[in-house]
Amino acid sequence: MNIVNLLGITYKEDIISNLIVGLINESKVFRNSFIKNILNIENPSDFKVKAYTRIATSAGIPDIIVTLENEKDSRLLIVENKLKADEGFNQTLRYSDEKCIKDLVDNKLLELKNKDLTTEFIFLTLIPEQIPTGDKFKNITYKDLIENVDVDIEDEVLKRVYCDFVSILKDFYKDLDINEYDKLIDSCFNEEDKTRAFIKFKNIVKNINGKSGLSVREIGKAGGNGRLSYYAKISKDSWIGKEEARFINNTYKITKDCYDIHLEASFDIFNKKMTLPLHYEPRPYIPRKRLIEKTNEEDYQKYITKRDYVKGLVHNEIHELGDSNIKPYNGSNTIASINIPIDENITIKEFIESIEKYMIIVENIVDKCLK
Repeated sequence: MNIVNLLGITYKEDIISNLIVGLINESKVFRNSFIKNILNIENPSDFKVKAYTRIATSAGIPDIIVTLENEKDSRLLIVENKLKADEGFNQTLRYSDEKCIKDLVDNKLLELKNKDLTTEFIFLTLIPEQIPTGDKFKNITYKDLIENVDVDIEDEVLKRVYCDFVSILKDFYKDLDINEYDKLIDSCFNEEDKTRAFIKFKNIVKNINGKSGLSVREIGKAGGNGRLSYYAKISKDSWIGKEEARFINNTYKITKDCYDIHLEASFDIFNKKMTLPLHYEPRPYIPRKRLIEKTNEEDYQKYITKRDYVKGLVHNEIHELGDSNIKPYNGSNTIASINIPIDENITIKEFIESIEKYMIIVENIVDKCLK
């Protein structure tokens, strides 16, 4: 019997944070292996190490804090633990801010003797390559953890709980590799665990290659009204304007060169649909209503005039092309919509080839219209 499964705590972040802190504090072999193999610190036994949960700061409450001290060196480790939840609003950005670090250094509970220390940050997640908002955080997966900290825990009770947790994680990471001859529906859409499905989606999308510059720039999740979609943003440097809109004195300063053109491949995981809209948006993205409300009329007209001009050229090219899977579109973000047919038998290889085919077609259209 698996105790972690029985208690239903596998993806309870607070409880798993408690487990990790307990392992660091109570198991010498786990602590030393964690410090050496995850933090890349040699001679871990030279440090006095203490781990904590729920230490409050003015920026919020990081999941795990670890202090490491000896006569020559002092280190502070901040760990944000994410299992199936997404990062809270700018969490890692806030936790890597100097004010948060000062709050921790000054906290008497941590008993830090040396206030001049090295700070390190870990974003511990189930999902590989999950990008935190705070660029100081390093993404470490639970797969990295269980593969690199493979030790025999001394305490039998702690060992039993940890081994049960590791067993669940091994099952989670099993069979996530993509075979290009597998059927897309079976591999991705029919996956019951939506986090596993997202990892498979990422593995599929990473195999999409543009022939002359287009590449996958961003992969993420979007939801609303009970729906869940995965998206991949596909673009290239020449599709991105040279300037960025700035928000100054409650007004957006935007020019005709504040644009971001990209394809946004979207998987509707529940309805088993794939769409590939072509977006022409402000850079950075600003919802249309807010842009109109917070931009002076002259600046807005400069931006929208160029957008309408490029959109018109794109629509003309689509009409001349005569491909029924590519249609003009007049949305607040979308200027064209590409249908990627999916049936029960389409393989991952065929799906990728279909995406790449329309990437080439759309790339030629957009490049021509931007000249």
